[in-house]
Amino acid sequence: MPIATAYTRNATDVQEVLDVMTMTTGMPSAASSAPMCPVNDDRATLRERVREASDIVDVVSERINLRPNGPTFKSLCPFHDDHNPSFNVDPRRQRYKCWACGEGGDVFAFVQKFDKVTFPEALELLAHRAGISLENFQKSPQGPSRAGMVEVMTWAAEQFHKCLLDSPQAELARKYLGERKLTGDTVRKFGLGFAPNSWEWLVKNATGAGTSLEMLATVGLIRRKDGGSYFDLFRDRVMFPIRNVQGQIVGFGGRILPSSPVSADRPQAKYINSAETPLFSKSDQLYGIDQAKQVATKVGYLAIVEGYTDVLMAHQHGIGQAVATMGTALNARHVKKLKNIVSRVVLVFDADAGGDAGVDRALEVFVS
Repeated sequence: MPIATAYTRNATDVQEVLDVMTMTTGMPSAASSAPMCPVNDDRATLRERVREASDIVDVVSERINLRPNGPTFKSLCPFHDDHNPSFNVDPRRQRYKCWACGEGGDVFAFVQKFDKVTFPEALELLAHRAGISLENFQKSPQGPSRAGMVEVMTWAAEQFHKCLLDSPQAELARKYLGERKLTGDTVRKFGLGFAPNSWEWLVKNATGAGTSLEMLATVGLIRRKDGGSYFDLFRDRVMFPIRNVQGQIVGFGGRILPSSPVSADRPQAKYINSAETPLFSKSDQLYGIDQAKQVATKVGYLAIVEGYTDVLMAHQHGIGQAVATMGTALNARHVKKLKNIVSRVVLVFDADAGGDAGVDRALEVFVS
């Protein structure tokens, strides 16, 4: 039977809870790397091109783990509290179906339901994945697209990362990371960055690059003053890009430098996360899940630690199945995400009163 195990860091307090979850594991699939090409087709033709380029087994496997079952694939259903694998994906028909709750459809329906997006957004996400340009496709008038938000987050992550690696302004940040014993390989693997102590560093970079300030505000990286100008929300902080299970950057965590004059002027939270946006909810994300998913399916479990640097150090020392919550307690939404990946979870928290309380709360979630 599946097991959830909790450890405090002195490795002497081990708690086991049997029968906490029924989970399955499977093998993830890589996204297509097809080259970009322009599309001038009408809407129906475009839809079919994207559908043909989006194998449903590959797309579903990027979000949950599938297990071969004869000519089809099966898993626990991600759309209801499933305890016996009732979710079926048929590569011959390019359809999915849950025989318990009735959910079913094609690849577009799955992405809409799982990613909680509209059809135009699902089409855009799958087109981007397949390397099909939507340059001539009319966007939805209802607001910024999910793919557009992911694109601007990726751009911002590149700016922060380049700053950390190359800028004289990031000298103290590089020293801080060195003192934390993080290697250059780890910094590059996870795309760590730095936001300088400036109210307009990101705003000016975006203006110079032609990146939409409105979109940056939508994803919670800048904010507009009453007078109309924009200002940066992250200042003098080491930046940790937060990726979803598909590897898309959906948010950031920022750690204030210990010697920061920003803290001297006004007390600052040590860590802050991106604001809640259409892309990001800190109660739903697990830091490092994109890196840990494949390792976890091989070893059979995920290790949940307490923070960003705990994840980085674990991966640096060969424990690639480590993830962390976003400064929040483990909740039912996290557990649902975990159920789609592994059959066992190990909790590794600090050996103090806070760690003990965190373990107790987490185990309550698992057994509820």
